[in-house]
Amino acid sequence: MRGVARTLGATAAIAGGLALGFLAERRLLHPRLEPPDVPPGEEPLGSIAGELVTVDGPDGMELAIETYGPTDAPPDSPQLLLAHGWICTGRVWHHQVAELARRYRVITYDQPGHGRTSPPASGEYDLDLLGDTLRRVVEVAADAGPLVLAGHSLGGMAILNAVDHHRDLLDDRVGGVVLLSTTSRARPERFTFEFGVHAVSQLEETITRVVPWLRGPRLSRPASRLYATTSDLSTLLVRAMGVGPEAGPQIVAFVEQLRIDSDPDMVLGLAEAVLGADVDAGLARLRAPVSILVGTHDRLTPRSLAQRMAEIGHGELIELPGAGHMAPLEAPREVNAVLEGHLRRAATGPGGARKAV
Repeated sequence: MRGVARTLGATAAIAGGLALGFLAERRLLHPRLEPPDVPPGEEPLGSIAGELVTVDGPDGMELAIETYGPTDAPPDSPQLLLAHGWICTGRVWHHQVAELARRYRVITYDQPGHGRTSPPASGEYDLDLLGDTLRRVVEVAADAGPLVLAGHSLGGMAILNAVDHHRDLLDDRVGGVVLLSTTSRARPERFTFEFGVHAVSQLEETITRVVPWLRGPRLSRPASRLYATTSDLSTLLVRAMGVGPEAGPQIVAFVEQLRIDSDPDMVLGLAEAVLGADVDAGLARLRAPVSILVGTHDRLTPRSLAQRMAEIGHGELIELPGAGHMAPLEAPREVNAVLEGHLRRAATGPGGARKAV
């Protein structure tokens, strides 16, 4: 009886300590994490709207595509197609749209199960679905001119899958590729203690077993409720893992809101695809100019993965000082300069771009 009482007492003490710790965390940290108002003259992140269309996508999806830029541009002008990352939406390209759509046609879209694009009818997520979705975007929204493809994180994987699986459509269209904060292979070639997607992928077998259980009807509803809540601890995790030390509070708040707005079933559904990602084949067959960008403080897809991609794809490796994983938001000037360089090169015609093989 004494043993039971001790156990109950210890459990109560632990629970009480956790509760006190949570309250202390809220009281001590919350005032410092309140984002300031948007500075005068600046638009809130994600607030720039383009011409929105919703079309039929792969696997019964309703696919949301947004286009920006001059409507009187010649149809053979270079255009920019932007593929966003996991737990984001097309609006994450705020700074790129604001700057580049003044001179170029820019296309964004929401990945399957993200933002305004519905989940696949089958409920199954994989990189082939993402590659098929990108193909559909090109078919519906792209003009006849050369395409510069840019993908952040998961979006980079989608591009490389599409380049490999949809050669008939893309081989003669791609005038440049920009891959930001991503990897072409998640599984490590050797055991590593370096944090990042390649380290987590070492647990892929265990995670693959757990994910279907979490997506089951018994746990999906409480998991959704928990996922949709926010706290100062969650915001600190965004600061620690998602962005670099120089990211302002507006960026942190925007990334946190993207997380809250994401469908938890999609997040779980894509986990296996991300951790098992291997799109080296698409990277190796690229013959268009390739730029690979990585933040010096990117903890999810660190420099070692970017270096490996640069070697396989014979691409230019560009480091972004002070930036974390959210390069389009954290280093807009550097990112936009690289994108515009590719657009200008693509404008020179076939001689300015190599073909995929």
